[in-house]
Amino acid sequence: MSVAWQEMLENQESIFVGDHWQPYPRESLRKLRLPLKYSYFVGGDVFLRTGIIASAEIPREQEFLMAGILWANRLSNGAKTVLYFVAPDFSPFFLLTLNKIGGNLVTKGVYWREKLQPSLYLVPERMTYQPVMMGEKCPRMQQWSRGLNSLAVQQLLVMLEFFQHHQHCGLEIQFKQQSILIDWGNNEIAEIRRKGKKIELTSKCRWEKDPLRCARWKKIGWVDLSGQVNQEFQQVIQEMLAFLQDEYFNTRLHAYDKLKLLFAKNEEQVKSLWGEPWPWPWLPKDRHDVWLAELSRLYFFQDGKTLRVIHPILEHAMQKSCLDLLLASVLERSYLLKDAKTADGQPLAWDGRIIWLTTVSVKEDLLRWQCWLKRPEQFQISVLANDWERSLKLFQTTG
Repeated sequence: MSVAWQEMLENQESIFVGDHWQPYPRESLRKLRLPLKYSYFVGGDVFLRTGIIASAEIPREQEFLMAGILWANRLSNGAKTVLYFVAPDFSPFFLLTLNKIGGNLVTKGVYWREKLQPSLYLVPERMTYQPVMMGEKCPRMQQWSRGLNSLAVQQLLVMLEFFQHHQHCGLEIQFKQQSILIDWGNNEIAEIRRKGKKIELTSKCRWEKDPLRCARWKKIGWVDLSGQVNQEFQQVIQEMLAFLQDEYFNTRLHAYDKLKLLFAKNEEQVKSLWGEPWPWPWLPKDRHDVWLAELSRLYFFQDGKTLRVIHPILEHAMQKSCLDLLLASVLERSYLLKDAKTADGQPLAWDGRIIWLTTVSVKEDLLRWQCWLKRPEQFQISVLANDWERSLKLFQTTG
C-alpha cells in the first residue's frame, strides 16, 4: 500500500517533537539492513534527534520493534533521541514495551487511521488494559488418553514407561493436543500420535543430515505380545541416543542444544542458582497466539514460591533482547502466570525478571540494550564460563 507519509507528517507536525521530516535514503537503509517494507523519516537537530518508523499495515511487532531500535541507534550516536512508531494498531504488549524503554531513547506510539481526518493520533503514555486471555493448558495423561479405546490406553502406558526409563539420558516427554513428543535436547526422536481411537508410535530423525542413517532409523513402534515396545524400535532409539550423546561429549552439537542438556547435566548447580525446572503449561490455541510459541522456548524454574525465567542468548543479541521485552510484557499483561502453581499445588509468583544467560562476547551488546531501559534490573545478565562448551560446565567453580 502506497501512503503519502511525508505530506501527512507535514500537515500534523504538532503531534511530534521534531519537524521538517525527511525520508531516509533507501541506499542507507540497505546498508543498515533495515526492513524496506517500513518508511523511515528523520528530523530534529544535533541536540535532539527525532525519527519516525511507519507501517501501512499492522506489523509483525518483534520485527517492527527491532527495526525501530536499530534505526534509533543509528540516529542517536549518543544524543537524546525520540522515536515514533506509526501503525494502524498495536497490541497492548507492544505499547507496554515502549514504556519500558528510557534513558537517551524515548519511544512513542502513533495510530494511523486511514479513513479519518486528521489521520495520526498520539497514543497516550498511560493506558490501562484488561489482562489478556490466550492459549490453552497442555493436556495431562488422563486428558490426552480420553477417547482412546482400552487397548490403546494400555499401549500408551507401555510406550511412556519405555521412554521414562531413558529420561536419565536427557529424554523429555511433551504432551501436545494430538501428539506426544519425545525430545533429546532440541532434537525430536519419537512421536506418539492419536489416530482416532488408536495411537501410532514412530521414530523421528529430521535433525540427522546423513540420508542413509536417517533411513535406517525411521521405524514404527508397537507393543508386542510380551507387553513391551518391540525390540527393533527399542534398538533404534538406543542407537539414536548413543549417537547424540557422542555428538554432545565431542562438542559437535549446536550450542543451544548443548546448553539445554547442560541444564539437566548440571542439575545441582542450576538448582542452587534458580531452583527446580518448572514445565511451561501452555499451548497456542490458534495461530494468533504467536507469543506462546516463543515463551515455550524460555526456561522456567521454581525457587520456593518464586518463579524465575531464563533466556539463553548466544547470538543475535539485538533480535533476542527485543523479543524478550515483548515477552516480559506478555507475561505482565496476560493471565498466563496468574494461577501458576508448584507440582504440589502451592502458588508461584514470577519475580518479574528475564535473566539473559550469555557469553562474554555477547555481553557487551546486552549491556548496550540495558542502557536503553528504564529498569535494567528487569533483564539481569548472567555470563557462562568461558570454556563451557568444552568443559560441559555452565559456570566457573572455585575451590
